Amino acid sequence: MKERYDVVVVGAGPAGLLAARAVAENGFSVAVLERKEKVSGIGRTCGQSLLPPNEYFFGNLFHYNERDRRFCFPNVGLSFPYSGPIKNLYDWYLVSPLMNNIHFGYPEGYAPPLPGMVKAPIALVYDKEMLLADLLKEAQKYGVDICENTEFTDITWAGPEVITIAGGKQIRSSFAIAADGTNSRVVQKLGFNHDRKHIANIYVKSFFVKGFDPRKTRDDVILTGVGFVDEMPVYIFCLPRPEGDEWNALFLTFESSLDLNAAAEKLMTDSRFAISFKNAKKTREFAAIEHIYSPIIKPFKNNVLVLGDAASCQELECLGAMITGWKGGLAVAAALKEYQLGVAQRAIDEYCDWWLNTYIKQYDYQGYLEVFGVAYMFPRQDIIDYIFGLLKDPFPPTFNPYTAVRLIGAAMQKIMPQVMAERPDIVQELIPRLFAFPSEILAKTLKEKG
Repeated sequence: MKERYDVVVVGAGPAGLLAARAVAENGFSVAVLERKEKVSGIGRTCGQSLLPPNEYFFGNLFHYNERDRRFCFPNVGLSFPYSGPIKNLYDWYLVSPLMNNIHFGYPEGYAPPLPGMVKAPIALVYDKEMLLADLLKEAQKYGVDICENTEFTDITWAGPEVITIAGGKQIRSSFAIAADGTNSRVVQKLGFNHDRKHIANIYVKSFFVKGFDPRKTRDDVILTGVGFVDEMPVYIFCLPRPEGDEWNALFLTFESSLDLNAAAEKLMTDSRFAISFKNAKKTREFAAIEHIYSPIIKPFKNNVLVLGDAASCQELECLGAMITGWKGGLAVAAALKEYQLGVAQRAIDEYCDWWLNTYIKQYDYQGYLEVFGVAYMFPRQDIIDYIFGLLKDPFPPTFNPYTAVRLIGAAMQKIMPQVMAERPDIVQELIPRLFAFPSEILAKTLKEKG
């Protein structure tokens, strides 16, 4: 590691590696600082799914180029090789505690209506360790210095330079990029969180398992649900791994007092979900804690640009992280060139405008929280089961949380007359929650629980 670079990137996830590549392939020197001993190693929970490949997301249409084995983002001129396996997923079942389900997917026997059209997946699963290894090779191809096992500790502005301290060393740069994830220490050090609202923490435990039974005729499906342990909600996400018979089973809760290891075990052995886990054997296990804040409105301060999950509410999904990493890296490269030429600075402002108009204004974080807050939006298990039982018509194919929330919201409006006629007893409980911000419901409920 040298003493000075044009750009220092903190974090070697998809956003950080793509940002580094974008800067480096424009001829500038870049160092990536990563606390893990191995960039491609995965130690924390990850769904390892890419969504949505069947609709625009962050202004882009994403697809996997099978011929050349590349992930492609044609709207921003990005593609990169991926040498690992993938599996396309076509249906999503959202399941209530009593196993009523909401289905997002294609009707039985669906065929594209016109020649040349395709039946696009709603998501695809991949091997993240192989993805990171491939992104690492791409960055190194352009001369990026990768500094593994290098813990970030501090960052300061000493105009016209940024000083980053990591691994006990001081590194100077013209710009820095914070791509260190949803619990970003760079963001915390720079004071961005002072202007954000802390909503909740989410606690996650996950396992790769063999022998999982999705209880469907196919394995190209996504199963999610909500169960209750000691009257506290636990969310379950189950996705097939990209090859073989393994599944990725994730258990998430906002309840800090819940023993998540014990809760996951109970749901796998003694609940209505247990039948799917009857013959399941764990092969790997992971964990994570995420601090959920409202998003950063302007992700730039003191020549530090915040990208990916570090700037968002919880996360952007992996596609969002990749797109912001790439576009943000290009913006920093352009800003370096602006400085060299002595021309008016506009590249960073243009990126911040894009962030504002594409993420902040289009992807309301309150809608994202509704997916995880369903057990708090509907205050009792019986209400969740009842509502899910009314939403019997299949929804269009999507695994995009923002799209799903809009579709469910429209369907809820249609069934409300039936709810008022059949269950007037729950209407008074539902109405205030349906018109409140999910972040407020989550924060208030968790605070009341202590």
